[in-house]
Amino acid sequence: MTPTYDQARDAAREKAAQADYGSPFRFELTRLVPRLIRRYCPAPADALDVGCGSGRYALFFIEADVTGTYTGVDISEERWSDLPLPADFPGRREQLDAHELGTLNRQFDFVISLTAYEHFADDHRVARGMAAVMKPQSHALIAVPAHFSYPLYGEHGYRRYSAGAVRRLAKQAGLTVVELRRVGGLCGWLFHFGWFFPAKAMQLAGKAALYGAHGMNKKKARARFPRLTRTLDEMGLHHLRWAWGRTLHRACLQAAAKCDRFLPLLEVGYLAVLRKPSPGNARAG
Repeated sequence: MTPTYDQARDAAREKAAQADYGSPFRFELTRLVPRLIRRYCPAPADALDVGCGSGRYALFFIEADVTGTYTGVDISEERWSDLPLPADFPGRREQLDAHELGTLNRQFDFVISLTAYEHFADDHRVARGMAAVMKPQSHALIAVPAHFSYPLYGEHGYRRYSAGAVRRLAKQAGLTVVELRRVGGLCGWLFHFGWFFPAKAMQLAGKAALYGAHGMNKKKARARFPRLTRTLDEMGLHHLRWAWGRTLHRACLQAAAKCDRFLPLLEVGYLAVLRKPSPGNARAG
């Protein structure tokens, strides 16, 4: 059954609340992205999500009260989300390599690409393709990881970005940086490292011992000790099984977010709002 817009908004807010128990980076994105969409995305709008995964970011548009259409493109065959979208903001997913955005043969009012650019082999080519499918004077919103995220996430994708790298990426695509925000700071970084890194270290050590005892046969080890492997897989999340753990986690994230406004060091990523100039302005520039 197709939900009403109010029902979809309630579902979006419920989904957003889950970020209260994740990483500081996800916590900040969940709060900042809908605000920026509300500020820069027209309504109604034909919206495009580049590297959409399961399409869960469609809910950010619902939170921002955007109507129109949502199109998500991704190279993977990941199952399309069953998230409820209302009739006045229907969604569809296309399996497409982001390097081939020009083959869409249409233009959009607003484009997002969240934590996807680091996974594109040629991010400059993707940026040019994104610019090609944007309407003149329209905006795009991208989220990318910063260099300081390496100790938290390790090797993940092809690259990390500096503020200068984001500006160069936009410039070569013919886009203007309207707004560039740091995401995270010293307190959020320390919280992530202090809470999740030891858990990750214990997880890796435990799996190494378990798999090593079975001749590195992961399938055999997991089949013989399913409860232990589940415990290792969820290392760092066990505290969320109790109300006190969820309350403490949320309180730490909120405190870190407030602190980061005054200590904007060791940012984990950037949010950039990009604008496509009109053809006349582009020639003048």
